[in-house]
Amino acid sequence: MKLDALDRALLNRLQARIPLTAEPWRTVGEELGLAPGEVLERLKGLKKQGVIRRVGGVFNPAGLGFAGRLYAMEVEESRFYEAAAVVNGFKGVTHNYRRRHRLNMWFTLSARSEEEREAILGPIREAAGNPRLYEFPSEQVFKLNVFLNMEGNAEKGSPEPAGSQDRVNLARRLPCETDELDLRIIRELQGDMPLLPDPFAEVADRAGCGREDVLMRLERLESTGVLKRVAAVLRHREAGFTANGLFVAVMPQDKIGEAGRRLAAFKQVSHCYQRRSYPDWPYNLYAMIHAPEEAEVQRVVREFIEQEPVGAYDILFSTEELKKTSWSL
Repeated sequence: MKLDALDRALLNRLQARIPLTAEPWRTVGEELGLAPGEVLERLKGLKKQGVIRRVGGVFNPAGLGFAGRLYAMEVEESRFYEAAAVVNGFKGVTHNYRRRHRLNMWFTLSARSEEEREAILGPIREAAGNPRLYEFPSEQVFKLNVFLNMEGNAEKGSPEPAGSQDRVNLARRLPCETDELDLRIIRELQGDMPLLPDPFAEVADRAGCGREDVLMRLERLESTGVLKRVAAVLRHREAGFTANGLFVAVMPQDKIGEAGRRLAAFKQVSHCYQRRSYPDWPYNLYAMIHAPEEAEVQRVVREFIEQEPVGAYDILFSTEELKKTSWSL
């Protein structure tokens, strides 16, 4: 995509957080030296080009009582896409990727109960030919912040709103009390919010309340971690990040906390977790690394493993996006 410097600055700013105000584009424009109308027109153009996947709420399902887990399995090529269609058909599945590895299908699933989860996993196993299904619940979260740096500055770190990780961790522990109006507002923002001068007024009309009610409730949901942020979500490949690798490593239990925090500090890392390991899959530290080329992902990994007591490790590059959508109620 041909993006100028203002496009790139705008994409960075909108990934971080869209202000919860009556005139969010004015606030953004004042920061970047743009008129509100130009912010909105550039935003619409970037959306039309496909660089922006959607503009809306980024929610934490755990704050509403859903438990999300990562799964992987080895699926024979002859039934791969048939199985993928079954996986993708479930509402609780938000991400599904083909990766360059023996375990070639990786997906995430959020469910309210073990009964609901098993009712989904049963048909998935059957469609895939009943392979072993690996379940990787997170045991510790070091970073959960997808930010694709479009300006190429700052080797480490990203503009994650202050305290956002604390709010996410809080939501993982304590589901937030919500009423029907909260849920209507959440549903309106789980897709694309209207690209209008006063977008939250339109959200309010659809939810059946006033704009100030929407803003007040969103601030409360954000403070409890249910809402991570209202922001622009980019398409990795269209934004130039064509190499997306899942780095997995074996770390000593007494070192994993410090190592995970250092790994999370790399700007190329969007997700970093400690996850369950198995005798035949000993990896316990996971990170998603995004870069324009695979060589850059490998460079980040080399820099990390040269400084840490890493045992075995691997990089599983994504080769196909089978499903990627926002979580929805």
